[in-house]
Amino acid sequence: MRPIRVILPFTLALAPAFLWAESGTPSLGYAGVNSGVASDHGGQNCSTCHSTYGPANSDPSGSLTVTVGDYNPGVTQTIRIIVQHPSADRWGFQLAIREVSDETLSAGSFGLALPSDPVQVICDDGSQYGSASCNTSPRQFAEHRSAPRGGAGTAYEFDVVWNPPSQEVGRLDVYIAAVAANGDGTAAGDRVYTFKKTISNIGACSVGKKPTLQTVLNGASFQGAFSSKAMVSIFGLGFQASGYTRTAGLGDFVNGAFPTALGCVSVQVTGPGIPQPVLLPVSYVQQDQINAQMPQFTGTGPVSLQVIENPGGPNQLMSDVATLNAMQPLAPAFFLFQPSKSIAALLAGTAQIIADPTVVPGARAARPGDIISLYATGFGDTNPGVGPGQLASGQAPLTNPVIVTIGNTTLSPSQIQYAGLTPGSISGLYQFNVQVPLGTPNGAIPVSISINGVTTQSGTTIPVQQ
Repeated sequence: MRPIRVILPFTLALAPAFLWAESGTPSLGYAGVNSGVASDHGGQNCSTCHSTYGPANSDPSGSLTVTVGDYNPGVTQTIRIIVQHPSADRWGFQLAIREVSDETLSAGSFGLALPSDPVQVICDDGSQYGSASCNTSPRQFAEHRSAPRGGAGTAYEFDVVWNPPSQEVGRLDVYIAAVAANGDGTAAGDRVYTFKKTISNIGACSVGKKPTLQTVLNGASFQGAFSSKAMVSIFGLGFQASGYTRTAGLGDFVNGAFPTALGCVSVQVTGPGIPQPVLLPVSYVQQDQINAQMPQFTGTGPVSLQVIENPGGPNQLMSDVATLNAMQPLAPAFFLFQPSKSIAALLAGTAQIIADPTVVPGARAARPGDIISLYATGFGDTNPGVGPGQLASGQAPLTNPVIVTIGNTTLSPSQIQYAGLTPGSISGLYQFNVQVPLGTPNGAIPVSISINGVTTQSGTTIPVQQ
């Protein structure tokens, strides 16, 4: 990550005057977005330079009024930005719209309402002022051009045409910073006002073909064993348009939980021990695959499952019913780096992937003595319990003990540092922080975990290299 661009106090006297003037071309990235990207300046806005009256919105005699509504994918709307102050006669603004699920990404594109409007579209190319070329940039801004003048005491309106994404991408954040300037050619004596609004998709889901359901498998092992709250993968056809994928993120969460409708798709289950009917939390959708989490239930089924397109709409379409007979109290399984048998693992407390680098570029093998984190599903109850689709806010250890074997060694309790839900993740994802035994030889070493006599899928390994 590049360092955030800042101007230190001892450099102010040497700063070129154009940095502080009422600029016809404002510096990029001061709309108030706090994305973690260096060019967004940590959420700073125009008051970073126009600071005579303190932070943005400090002077109540002026105002910023914005007209922007919830979006219908692919349907253009005009965003109206009106800034006013009784002593101002020059005006400016900067606008950004980002995906709540990933604020580093712009949502849709901007355009001009009229060619003569004092508005321009600029994209982040890493430079101070950006570029009019937006072919490769993931971040786009609309802003003033030539800092237009208006009569003192009157309001000024900027109109920006916004073309939302062609398909829904969850909730979006609209950021605007506006300057009501006094027209003296410097940043002194100007007021800054900011606006932020989160908007949602209101477009009707319009899938026109009944989805085809082919098979349902354990989401980690891709085998046919399921349990309460385990992750599952549903395979078929017609779940999404070809090439389009949707991953649930912060913009999709409802009351802090994964959504039960994602990308115009829901999954419904019914069966013994399950309140009738139940919609599953959905984490991912593509044309031929849905990843979801089973509900909490007792018993062993059978359970009926259906995929629903356009859920809740008059054009709702339901797949044929799949009957899941392989329900069991526990269905422990490791997630793998497909298509290998290498277990999804990290060096504990880091982002370093443990895998053969020919399978995952940038990964490395575990070393004897390392503490590694293994990821799995289907291990059952924890304390505290966390409901389906909910995020584990902290550690939630398993209520039943586990037996971990690495190579020919069964780990001692001291070598199992944690066994439970992954903090901050969906409640179907389990994490095991374990120590690789000191005597482990080099190679692809078998690993298994058993709970209440049920063991993870066979053949799974981690690479070890001394």
